[in-house]
Amino acid sequence: MDISLPHNIENILKAKVAEGIFSSMDEAIMFAVQFAFVENNISLERINQLNAEIEKGWKEMDAGKGRNSSEVFIDLRKRYA
Repeated sequence: MDISLPHNIENILKAKVAEGIFSSMDEAIMFAVQFAFVENNISLERINQLNAEIEKGWKEMDAGKGRNSSEVFIDLRKRYA
């Protein structure tokens, strides 16, 4: 079976193979699919929702609406301390 992956996902999986976490791209893809669909029962609809939220975040960052990591960590410490 031939599949196409978004470049960002392909790069992540290639990095994990290079780090030695997986022995091949096939193993990395198999693990990712199993993790997403079998072990966590994540529906395709939920994955699409999450991807849409990520895309929204990237667009906000591109529009200059992002926050630096220091601000985010301050907020997290306040919320969870």
